Amino acid sequence: MKKYKKIFGIIFMCLIVFFAVNLKADSGWDGSYGGGGSSSSSGGSSWSSSSGGSYSSGSDNPIINIIVLIIFVYIIYKSMTKAKTQNKVTTDMKYKISPIKIEVIKEVLPDFDKNQFRQTTFKIYKDIQEAWMEFDYETLKENTTNELYNTYRSELIALKAKKQKNIMKDFELLDFEIVDMEKGIENISLKIRALIKCYDYVIDKNEKVVRGTDKRKVVYNYEMTFTKGLSKNKNKCPNCNAPLEKENTSICPYCNSTVINTNYDWVLSKKQMISQEME
Repeated sequence: MKKYKKIFGIIFMCLIVFFAVNLKADSGWDGSYGGGGSSSSSGGSSWSSSSGGSYSSGSDNPIINIIVLIIFVYIIYKSMTKAKTQNKVTTDMKYKISPIKIEVIKEVLPDFDKNQFRQTTFKIYKDIQEAWMEFDYETLKENTTNELYNTYRSELIALKAKKQKNIMKDFELLDFEIVDMEKGIENISLKIRALIKCYDYVIDKNEKVVRGTDKRKVVYNYEMTFTKGLSKNKNKCPNCNAPLEKENTSICPYCNSTVINTNYDWVLSKKQMISQEME
């Protein structure tokens, strides 16, 4: 369908040019050229065309018109071909990255499985996006670091104040690669590049689309970092020794102390959009 639209567009533009080159354009050059009404010549005569005082850009020769039309069509064709080629090269190069060797990760996580990690992180991503859509703060907190959660929470409060809702659905993971690793004293972080396609648009209280479109999906090129605690000890409150949930940050239900846990599963710590394009 897109191909036919381009063809019709070219034909339409060609017709415009065909009629344009047959029009004699009188652009006001029929009088004196110069400020204050003075002529451009030193002898007092005005500058004019040989056709009686008007400047004509058209041609009465049909062969010349056809040649001009052919040249114009060729220029349009080459421009569209070049643009398409450049876009393909950009898209291809955009995802050419250097993956980290799995053996390096297994030195820290001996049981690490790339496919399992891919499924886990994609699920975390979807859970976060759906929680964002539903203003589900608890799910956001379970799947993000404390810093990222606070950022998301403040953004959602602003969105809710506008009585708007960000719809994100029908996620597809098109590409995935682990590109870097950083090991801390108590945690390990893996940076990934992911190509994800989904619907992404904003609606108001009347469910009217106010930003984006619900007709086409968007392809996002993400760089995301997921962090995991390395401690195998059970999470306990150091103040009252109560057992805590497996999150990177917990509020003790008994003494209300804020505790940074060292034993937690993968959570999202950073997300950056490298680029995006419509499907």
